[in-house]
Amino acid sequence: MPVVPSTRIEKVEFYEAHNPTWATNAANIGVTPAQVTNLTSLTKAARDAFNAQKTAQDAAKAATQRFYNTVRDMQSLGGDLIKNIKAYADTTNNPNVYVLANVPEPAAPTPAGPPVAPTDLSAVMNSDGTMRLTWKGSIAQRQFFSIWRQLPSQSMPLQIGAVAAKDFTDVTVPRGLTQVVYSVRAHRDSAVSTPTDNLVVYFGAIPGGGGAFGAMVDGHVIGTIDPQAVAKRKAA
Repeated sequence: MPVVPSTRIEKVEFYEAHNPTWATNAANIGVTPAQVTNLTSLTKAARDAFNAQKTAQDAAKAATQRFYNTVRDMQSLGGDLIKNIKAYADTTNNPNVYVLANVPEPAAPTPAGPPVAPTDLSAVMNSDGTMRLTWKGSIAQRQFFSIWRQLPSQSMPLQIGAVAAKDFTDVTVPRGLTQVVYSVRAHRDSAVSTPTDNLVVYFGAIPGGGGAFGAMVDGHVIGTIDPQAVAKRKAA
């Protein structure tokens, strides 16, 4: 085990603690008073250097924080002025304001384009009988989704909700169904995407057994549903 600690400040503290004892017992421990005096002087110089370094470090931290604070205050006011310049240019409909202020004129907004169709529609049945649907898609640039459901008694799907999210819980699932079919479409303004593949949820055994698709609605088949979960696979 080393006698002297490993860090610099611990070394300083070690010799600060030992120098007085060594000075008193120099003749009895094999060192000379001159050596101890010289070591004591070097130890004091090391302590003074450490104190100076600590003071400079604290001052540097304080100076750095002052710099950060002043830049923050500057940018806060400068940002407000730029907003005022842009607002004045818009109000006066005068693009020369940007030239005089040496501020770039904002680029014209890029059209969002048609909505992107969602994918990977899936479902999980909750213990209270509601059906939670999830899918992949984007809600960027005002895109949202409509949810469609077709019951066995209906000749076509009907919209049951619209959300700016990628999940929806159907809280109006009728009791006694043998199946329900879901699909989701993306919307942006008045444009509508193509729907997802139909998601067929069977309550009870799948017609034909073994996941057979039979004559049901084209799309994905979700197998037999227990009260908690659904097993999903592609239609044959």
